[in-house]
Amino acid sequence: MKKLLFVNCCIRGEHSRTLALCRDYLAKFMKKTEAKGEEWEIEEIDLSRENIAVQDFTILGKIGALVETKAFDDPLFAYAKQLIAADYILIGAPYWDLSFPAKLKVYLERCSVNGLTFIYSPEGMPHGRCRAEGLTYITTAGGVIGDMNYGFDYVKGLFSYMFGVKKAACISAEALDIIGNDAEAILETARGKISTHLEKLSI
Repeated sequence: MKKLLFVNCCIRGEHSRTLALCRDYLAKFMKKTEAKGEEWEIEEIDLSRENIAVQDFTILGKIGALVETKAFDDPLFAYAKQLIAADYILIGAPYWDLSFPAKLKVYLERCSVNGLTFIYSPEGMPHGRCRAEGLTYITTAGGVIGDMNYGFDYVKGLFSYMFGVKKAACISAEALDIIGNDAEAILETARGKISTHLEKLSI
């Protein structure tokens, strides 16, 4: 059975418009795979419920010592091991301050482990070890994102350059809180983009 890992950074929970779009994506994803006769499961990690400490000097020292001895059974590596076991990845995060909530950055730092999600070549270049065929990034914004989608740019770069996941797509619903805009119509357009994306997605 294949696994889709849903990294849920929708901080507002049930009030999150990003989460609503992610759930639409997941329902359509499962419908598509079931129609193809494929067996997939969804594994969700809700970052708002995870107690992930910022990687300070102490934690970095412990991680470094564990990596040195390849003691990857330590709980500190649970997120990285979960990530490399995923066959597809969905990340949901609202557009905050030109990127995403800080909890997602802390999570991604914890996932970045030499010897698990990547290894270095003799020339010092990272070689990704994640097996996921691709990732989709879903975000919503009260204003206009335009060409300043730095959150997705970071995620796309990290997963491609470090983790080895070369295919990444972003689906956004923007300008939701601008006076005079029809927020529900904008969200419906985003749901249409999800449908189109999944129709073209090769998994």
